[in-house]
Amino acid sequence: METQPLIATEEPVERKPTPFKHRLVGLIAGLAGALLLFQFFFFPGPRERVHYDLSIRDLTWGDVNFLQTTDTHGWYSGHINQRQYHANWGDFISFASRLREIARANNQDILLVDTGDRHDGNGLSDVTVPNGSKSLPIFIQQEYDLITLGNHELYEFENSRQEYELVAAHFGSKYVCSNVEYKLPNGTFVPIGNKYRYFTTENKKVRVLALSFLFDFTRFNDGTRVTPIRDSIEQEWFSDTLKQFQPEDVDLLVVFGHIPISHKWSELYLLHTRLRESYPNTKIQYFGAHSHIRDFSVFDENSVGLQSGRFCETVGWASVKLNGKAAPSDSLIDAAKESFSRSYIDFNLQSFLHHSRVDSLDDFHTERGLNVSKQIVDTRKSLKLDDEIGKVENNYYLDYVPINHPKSIFELLTKKVLPTLNSTKSEQVSSAGRIIIINTGSIRYDLYKGSYTLDSQYIVSPFENDWVKLSLPRKVALKIASKLNDVQYITTDSQQSFESLKPPHHWNQPDHFFTQMTDGDKFEVEQEQEKNDYFNIKKQLPKGYVTVDDFGHDGDDTPHRPVVNYPIPNVVESVELNPHLKSDHDVIDVVFYSFITPNIIWALKELDFTRDVTKDVEFYSDEYLGLLLNSYIENFGA
Repeated sequence: METQPLIATEEPVERKPTPFKHRLVGLIAGLAGALLLFQFFFFPGPRERVHYDLSIRDLTWGDVNFLQTTDTHGWYSGHINQRQYHANWGDFISFASRLREIARANNQDILLVDTGDRHDGNGLSDVTVPNGSKSLPIFIQQEYDLITLGNHELYEFENSRQEYELVAAHFGSKYVCSNVEYKLPNGTFVPIGNKYRYFTTENKKVRVLALSFLFDFTRFNDGTRVTPIRDSIEQEWFSDTLKQFQPEDVDLLVVFGHIPISHKWSELYLLHTRLRESYPNTKIQYFGAHSHIRDFSVFDENSVGLQSGRFCETVGWASVKLNGKAAPSDSLIDAAKESFSRSYIDFNLQSFLHHSRVDSLDDFHTERGLNVSKQIVDTRKSLKLDDEIGKVENNYYLDYVPINHPKSIFELLTKKVLPTLNSTKSEQVSSAGRIIIINTGSIRYDLYKGSYTLDSQYIVSPFENDWVKLSLPRKVALKIASKLNDVQYITTDSQQSFESLKPPHHWNQPDHFFTQMTDGDKFEVEQEQEKNDYFNIKKQLPKGYVTVDDFGHDGDDTPHRPVVNYPIPNVVESVELNPHLKSDHDVIDVVFYSFITPNIIWALKELDFTRDVTKDVEFYSDEYLGLLLNSYIENFGA
């Protein structure tokens, strides 16, 4: 159906000057109209919905369709300080329900997928003991068809126990994790979920075989264990599963897990090669996670992978046409487009309403969704997440400004917050001074101006790690941060597994992430935006993701003004040295989170520091970074 723009065009005519009082009335009317429009875009109410949200790109439906969430990290309240991602988990539950209704009406299928990491990132999940005791009962009220875990479910045993006893038990056969095991009280290891799921979809009766894997994660707790993909595919259960379900028994393979789908990350591609030996022509839909980005990769003409960002900013959409066939002349990308599509849906009511095809919020919300929204409000109140600790006068950004910019959160931390750290034992303090090192990945999000609350603390830095220290010669201590920043990934054990010290969305980024688009890409993006922008004022577009993936740059459901992401190092440091003691041999304190102890020891070895310092690491303080930030803002503001 042909749509009409919000503002009709007309031929210009000569107009006489308007009296002032009429101009004033017109100005007031114009402001009122603008206010109504603003209210419609960001706070749609129970009114007839005129279709002037045409800038939102529609979803492409196929035979089997998917909604994916990943790396939610407890953000079920929505982004209270960011309207662009303001929907909460109850809204998302209503959204999924409305899309299921559309699928049934059109004899199509829709499956909901989550690929893990539900802890560490938000007060709703992290303020409780144990972590997640209030947020997981909210999370599991979404009706997932396929669900698995992430590495943040494995750092602490209490989180793993909840995952096994609550989440996996709740979802039953829908919980799949092919390479993670859980230790029972009798010492026996059992799969934390199911090794696979084989099922038939509700409407089109598509036969699906689903597998799920966690990346080669080595910092799991003693009550769990992870088998790398390279070893899992050599195990008997894997071979038996592929033999049991022959190609003629499988219409669609779904491989989902907590692992990036980037071409730079090899594990899924190793698995893909093995799967193609048994299923040479079967359609395969991969779902990834872990690196906190919107991403989409083409594996071959019959298989693609989707990754849906982080922190309830994005709901990923994928669709599969089972009979889609490419022409012989098609390129690999064009061939894949015949069968697959993808979209990245902004986590807000405007997008949810648009894709649900409903006329009002009254038609959108479900009873279940409204109940969950109320549960979120009540839980936040009981946990006092919105109680004010202090005021923040400016925005401080993780990577939207250069690392040494006054509005960089790292500049605030290294120059003002970290110097307030005190040692629990005063006799530990060196007279020559100290260096405090933090990995940039210990900071998870921006700090926004306004009220600073308990929730803000966990949003910025959720990790409650102890500080430890080493006493080292000045000459060596001053080189540690530089050495850690010399390399992109840091070796953490003898098995050559890697743990990045940066925030996840800076890992394995595509080459264009930190650079401007090419002139050709810029032109095409601008042309696409102009088609969908009836005001022809690009500055009115919200800032947000402009994703470039294997299918191009039209995947974001909402056109955005792109934000600039500046590169950040692995670590930053706060240096406090006694100006009167400058000898290379003066001993100073090097203070750091216990979590990065293996990285500090690695750097010392790389610096040819021959002393074995493993046993010299001492406890320094338990006033973790979030508490330091609280105290600073309460006393000084920011």
